[in-house]
Amino acid sequence: YTTLFRSRRRGTGLIHIKELFRLQNIHRLRLIAGQDGLERTVTEAVLFEYDPSRVQLPDFYRGDLVVTTLAYARGDAKLVAHSLQALMNQGIAGLMVKTAYFSELPQAVITLANRLGTPVFLFDDTYIEEVILQVTDLIRGKRHFAGFEQDVDALMRGDLIEEQTRERARRIDPLGQSSYRIYAVSPKERMVTLDDKLYALMETDADAAHRCTFIEWRRMMLALCREEDGLSAQEALTRFGDLLTRAGVDRQSVVIGQSDLREARAQMGASLCEAVYAARAAKLCGKAELAAHELGLYAYLFPMSENPFVCDRCRRVLSSIREYDAQNHTNLEQTALVYVKENMEIAAAAKVLFQHPNTVRYRLSKIQRIIGMEDDPLFAPMLSLTVSLSRILAEGQV
Repeated sequence: YTTLFRSRRRGTGLIHIKELFRLQNIHRLRLIAGQDGLERTVTEAVLFEYDPSRVQLPDFYRGDLVVTTLAYARGDAKLVAHSLQALMNQGIAGLMVKTAYFSELPQAVITLANRLGTPVFLFDDTYIEEVILQVTDLIRGKRHFAGFEQDVDALMRGDLIEEQTRERARRIDPLGQSSYRIYAVSPKERMVTLDDKLYALMETDADAAHRCTFIEWRRMMLALCREEDGLSAQEALTRFGDLLTRAGVDRQSVVIGQSDLREARAQMGASLCEAVYAARAAKLCGKAELAAHELGLYAYLFPMSENPFVCDRCRRVLSSIREYDAQNHTNLEQTALVYVKENMEIAAAAKVLFQHPNTVRYRLSKIQRIIGMEDDPLFAPMLSLTVSLSRILAEGQV
């Protein structure tokens, strides 16, 4: 298999090969060849662990730092020489090899690396996943949590072909080896220090840094959290809330949306939608947190709010009611809002409005005529949908 770990923003997420010496947690990281290439720039970290008879060299580019255990070539030094020489001739930036199966590399590899100026590193013991994460953190620069906005947008639109979906998901979660949930943290007001607080936590909490990938997206902070311990949705939500508290985030100043638990990275777009919609619904409903399974009607309303035809229809219906109110000094819109809020129960709405139930019935019949739904059994759900959707559209104008 192959995993391409793409940096957050090509052209800005650059490091020089020599900066790899800053990785203090990789056991015995040492340069064995290609010293002349230490000024090369790295834009990608690539995990190379598969049968080279199936290798597609176009998958590797200039700027790629290839990390491998050479597990595919156990005991076969000729195969090691053939595959690594092919990679270097392809123009990769450098190699990092774990000494799990080979304590040294063939002389032909060393010779070619020195001739091409391709830095080659060896390291011991450290889990290769940890190496990938450390190198990628160095490339990305966690300071700004930026660069995935276009990937998130594309995944949430859901119009990518399967291979495009996998590639976008790999950029966000390159290892993809565990179950995950996505959380959306939406500040009630603007919080310019949210990213700084989370960055500081990632610097000091190794477990949180390993489990979570944070993404700045529009007015929210998204977090992909890997979960392997079988927590319930509420337990997982509590743990994520505790993480925010450890980062110094005031829980009263944010709302949290939580996606369902998933394994397939092909469903990452759905998970992103769930988390974002849950956070938006929580804010509309005045809740501190909301899980995807609690979305109810909002699971349908938020996608509808992104459809221009539906939004135009909603605005036209409300406009016709408001025009009638303005011309006739009535308050049909308020009656509609209260009626929907009271779950379409006339008696409850009448109590809130201090009106007789027949008055409420009369006003609703007026609305039916105005919007052309006289004697239509779908009037009540249609009015509920229109009023609820209007709240989402108003949210987007804030």
